[in-house]
Amino acid sequence: MEFLANLVEPDVDPGTWAATREAEGWDAVAVADHYFLDNGGTQLRWYPHLWVAASQMAAATERVQLSSSFANNLFRSPIEFVQASLTMQRVSGGRWNAGLGAGWARAEMDSTGQVYPEPRQRADRYIEAIKVVRQLFDTGRCVLEGEHYNINVPECGGFEDITPPPLIGSLAGPRTIAGGTPYLDWVELMPAMATARNGNSDGTDLATIPKSRLVDMIDRVRRVKEDVKLCFGAVCGLGDDPMSQFLAPHFTEDSLYGGLFGSPEKVAENLRDLERYGISRVSLVTADPHLFEKLAPLLFENRN
Repeated sequence: MEFLANLVEPDVDPGTWAATREAEGWDAVAVADHYFLDNGGTQLRWYPHLWVAASQMAAATERVQLSSSFANNLFRSPIEFVQASLTMQRVSGGRWNAGLGAGWARAEMDSTGQVYPEPRQRADRYIEAIKVVRQLFDTGRCVLEGEHYNINVPECGGFEDITPPPLIGSLAGPRTIAGGTPYLDWVELMPAMATARNGNSDGTDLATIPKSRLVDMIDRVRRVKEDVKLCFGAVCGLGDDPMSQFLAPHFTEDSLYGGLFGSPEKVAENLRDLERYGISRVSLVTADPHLFEKLAPLLFENRN
């Protein structure tokens, strides 16, 4: 099973950060695609720019896989996403993983003067975007007349020598699982996003998600495409960071994410245990800047 570390801090050098993760043994690194998110207080937490940071990561590393986790479909055209992904595949020497997400944060859209679609529209727009990307990756062209996109691109000139990267989607609800899975190489299951269906989440919903939710999502995906690779979006903490302290009182015995908060030994054990569900990669997100360096010796100690 592979482990991916996500960069969410804007105040670090992305290249140095990625090179450090590579040296620690991480299989992949990624950067999220937000302007900023509300911490639940008065301060907005800004994010590094997706494509700028990913380019720095590619230049500073040699081995690790690189990914967008996830390019926000509310911000970006799927055509731009294809252009950027094929360019990243070239500059990274074939290490790019093209992660495309539906987008979810309502406050981020509202505060920047953009329209936040209703859940069904957002899901349908995302499914159409996945179809556009799949056509362009597979054939170098796309013709699609949809409800949200009207695309007629005859060729991806100049990228004919590039092997398209794997396409990854972050799926949570039945609609996106049914509509998006057939076109994806990887499906990242993010049960936490199902709690943010209306674009808002204070974090406490994360603590109430049972393990059975993940089992149900895997079953839904497998019924659509049995051989698709599975990734799990793991929100983690080591017990002494603000997020861990906030969530701890809300975890139940059957909480899916409860085992991913606590001591490094506990978190590492529960992360490795996800393999029994058929998970091939775990994507870690954390508010604790020291989590990756503390977990690395425990996750990678038995590797050659």
